[in-house]
Amino acid sequence: MRTSRKRWTRVAVIAVIAGTTVPAILRWVRRTGTRRRSVDMRMSVVVPRPIHDVFMFCRDFENFPRVLPSLLKIEDSQDGRSHWSARTPAGRVIGWDAGVTKYVPNSVIAWESAPGSPVEASGLMRFEALSPDETQVEISVHYRPIHTGIADAFLALVGVSSATRVRSAFDKATRNVTRKAMLS
Repeated sequence: MRTSRKRWTRVAVIAVIAGTTVPAILRWVRRTGTRRRSVDMRMSVVVPRPIHDVFMFCRDFENFPRVLPSLLKIEDSQDGRSHWSARTPAGRVIGWDAGVTKYVPNSVIAWESAPGSPVEASGLMRFEALSPDETQVEISVHYRPIHTGIADAFLALVGVSSATRVRSAFDKATRNVTRKAMLS
C-alpha cells in the first residue's frame, strides 16, 4: 500500500511540474518561432533595365511570387488593394489583404497589410535611374505573423529563418534578372 501511495505522490509531483513547465516551454517556442518567422529586411538591387520597365514589373504585385517562392499568389485588384497568400513552415496557407499606401510613378511603391490581418506586412520600394539602362531599387520589407501555431513555431526554430530565405530568394532573383538582361 505504501508503494502505491509513493507512486501516486510521484505521479502527482510530476503532473504539477509538467503542468507549470510545459505551458511555459510552449509559450517560449511560440514567441521564438514567431521571431524566426519575422522578416525585417533592407536591401538595394541594381537591375540592368530602364526604370520604366523595372517599375512596371514591380507595380504588378502578381509578379512577386516569381521573386519570392514563399508567396503562393497575389491577386491584385488594380485599385490599390490586393490579396496575398503564403505558405507557412508547416505547409499551411495563410492569406491577408493589403493596400497601397504610397504610389509615385517611376519613383516609389509602398504597401501594408490591412488592419485585422493575421500578419503585419509592409514594404517600400524606391526606384532611381542610374543610367538610361540601369535602375537601382531600394527595398524594405517587414513581415511578422500575429499568431504562430506550435507546428510552425517549432519548424521555424529548427529551420532556416524567414529573413535568410527571403534574402536568398531576392539574391537569386537578382542574379536571374541580370543574366536574362545580359542575354537579351
